[in-house]
Amino acid sequence: MFRDRLSGELRSCYVRSPHKDRIDFVGARLQALKYLPVVVRLHLHEWVRFVRHLEEHALPLPCSVHDPEVPRYLAVRFPGRSPSRRRGIRSSIRIFLEMDAEGRFPRRALAPPRATNALFQRAVPAYLDFLRKHRGVAAKTLSKRAFQLTLFTGYLERAGISTWQEMQPAALRTFLATQLTDREPGTRRSYASTLRGFLRWAFLQGLMERDLSAAAASVRQYRLAGIPDVLTDEEVAMVLRAVDRGTALGRRDYAILLLAARFGMRPGDIRRLGLDHIDWRGQRIALPQAKTGRSLVLPLLPEVADALIDYLRHGRPSADCRNIFVRHLAPYEALGPNNNLATIVQGAFRRAGLGSRVGQKGIYLFRHALASRLLGAGNSIKTIGDVLGHAHLDSTLIYTKVDLAHLKSVALSIEELLR
Repeated sequence: MFRDRLSGELRSCYVRSPHKDRIDFVGARLQALKYLPVVVRLHLHEWVRFVRHLEEHALPLPCSVHDPEVPRYLAVRFPGRSPSRRRGIRSSIRIFLEMDAEGRFPRRALAPPRATNALFQRAVPAYLDFLRKHRGVAAKTLSKRAFQLTLFTGYLERAGISTWQEMQPAALRTFLATQLTDREPGTRRSYASTLRGFLRWAFLQGLMERDLSAAAASVRQYRLAGIPDVLTDEEVAMVLRAVDRGTALGRRDYAILLLAARFGMRPGDIRRLGLDHIDWRGQRIALPQAKTGRSLVLPLLPEVADALIDYLRHGRPSADCRNIFVRHLAPYEALGPNNNLATIVQGAFRRAGLGSRVGQKGIYLFRHALASRLLGAGNSIKTIGDVLGHAHLDSTLIYTKVDLAHLKSVALSIEELLR
């Protein structure tokens, strides 16, 4: 199938290789995903070199790029010190090895599974399955719980505890007090919450004789203690003006930033925004929020509608998905679930001359700026919470601390304080 893409010794190796069908399948899939011909050709060369190495050493085809044979091959194939070139070769091999029968493959190398111990295996998988089936916990949260419990069970193993019945409250308190000292208070609270939930479940399942959940004391953290970083109206305008809307990628980035600036949309909601969520005739946006699952209904402002239409007509690559925003490099698909749009925001800040700005540089800055602007315009906390899609008004109250104009109006004078 790809005989004409190769020459000389590589062509001969390709023709007689026992992995020729695999090469043809993966190469055809990349073509279907609209990879450039030159890119497909480069991948073909790397695949043929790799299978030739396997044949010369009588090795089977590895199942994953994490197989020990892959690093050994890379050391032989490219002994130089260019990290980017080595990553490129490894990425090519990863696609070849990890593409499934449906033609799907991870766009980035997944980390090898974290090593667990007997304590973990006896209880944690069943607990995570319980959370998924009976509590409806999202996959991302399950992953975080698994990571935290992996660290906890690893600590118990190092402390000489081999069964759950052996665990005492002192071990739990020591873990929280000594193993998380470099973490933020919010992170330590999260660990304590995870351990309380797990220990309650373990007690009810009969894995432990006592309910030790109360020993997982939380970390004191004062509500509304922080002050959100916000952009001024002029900074927001500077960032939007700095986007090059003459390119396809610029049209996409401008529409994304405009959704964040005008509606305060979260990264997850922007990623998931689809064609079916927009009522063009009714001039509104309606979508379930990724964070809360609650429906968010917003008016489709004319400038937002113009930006979305401009991108859809003149910038968006043809893709099979219904998501509005997609990758602009093959494979053309929806933005990844872990993409928080930070690269887009930081690039816009840099072009606007705000790259050295002190403070945050994520897309949540636009959300904070919108809340502060609405509050300064006299809108109620309930209205602001509805626009931002907050499930509880407590989430909105933090923005009252940056409304300096209104705070000054209720400030006490020195004379009043001294009375």
